[in-house]
Amino acid sequence: MEDEAGEITRIERQKSGLPRYNIHMDGTYRFSVHEDVLVRFALSKGMKVDGEEIRRILAEEEWNKVRQSALHYLSYRPRTVREVEVHLQAKGYEPESIHSVITEVKDQGFLDDRRFAEAWVEERRGRKGYGVLALKRELEQKGISPEIAEDVLSRVDDEEERKLARETAEKRYRRLAGEPWPKVERRLGQYLLRRGFQPSLVYGLLHELRMRHREEGG
Repeated sequence: MEDEAGEITRIERQKSGLPRYNIHMDGTYRFSVHEDVLVRFALSKGMKVDGEEIRRILAEEEWNKVRQSALHYLSYRPRTVREVEVHLQAKGYEPESIHSVITEVKDQGFLDDRRFAEAWVEERRGRKGYGVLALKRELEQKGISPEIAEDVLSRVDDEEERKLARETAEKRYRRLAGEPWPKVERRLGQYLLRRGFQPSLVYGLLHELRMRHREEGG
């Protein structure tokens, strides 16, 4: 059995190139471990290991797999706690290990929902021109708590929001200016609302543009 006591008779690195090692006991392959686990338990040839120690080694190996999976997932781009949790759940890991690993990577600064939300808002406003309502929806979909989302979005300057909405409206209006006003109003209004701008702000901009549309003979 995998957890039976015995003596380590051989330790060999796997040919995959990954930092993993096959452990042989009493001349037979028993299990493999990550290099981190190998070092932590100071596993070496000739070492006698009892059943309880083997169970601890295998539990640590399982936990390390969850940790490596989380860090690999985080290596591509920043993630939220919820995204990492869902990713690890999909891998079939135990809830206790997932919770433990998430706590550790948070403590180490690899996972920070507030920092994620701040960067997300800045990037999406700058690149996509989204208003606060769209950003709030996106943050919720990412698993950011309402409290963090509200706090981060409360820092968006009202005047900057109006400026962004006006610039967005102007760009879209120029493409629709030749159409009858009812069509312009419907399509432009829907567009601005989808971009996440407050209805009161949208209605104010539509009023301004309606006056211009009339003056331009639309």
